[in-house]
Amino acid sequence: MAFNETRVTICGNVASPVVHSKVGTGFSRAKFRLFSAERVWDPEDRSWSDGARMFLTVSCWRMLADNVQVSLTKGDPVVVTGRLTIREVEFEGRRQPVVELEATAIGPNLALCTATSTRTRLAADAVEARAAPEIAAPREPEELPLVLPGEPERPKEVAEVPF
Repeated sequence: MAFNETRVTICGNVASPVVHSKVGTGFSRAKFRLFSAERVWDPEDRSWSDGARMFLTVSCWRMLADNVQVSLTKGDPVVVTGRLTIREVEFEGRRQPVVELEATAIGPNLALCTATSTRTRLAADAVEARAAPEIAAPREPEELPLVLPGEPERPKEVAEVPF
């Protein structure tokens, strides 16, 4: 976490298909557009109306990116938490602001939908490599501790374990 970075939580809907890719380092990245619209209560008319609208790009990395790819589709209501950045890009001779959110957590908005969660479990080495790539050096298969002494043999990676 950086000093004075802007951390936000935004409720909205997935506005585009999730695009999943592998970057040059081999880690997963997922991106999608998020739409959020304010609803405003008018006490005189006693009705709701549309307020401010916002589109922004959400990107996420590693295990979060893998889970987003299999869990979210266009139109899903979500709650996204992460680091907000605004940068300017030049488009057709004009400088335009681009708002991006690098997500640290994404979940379904249970005020608008229901969800059944499935916990993803990985062996310690796999979690270390996905969570901190800069400190996890590649290891040879014979160096990986698959089974502790005195324990029965178990699989290295378990994709889904319901809780």
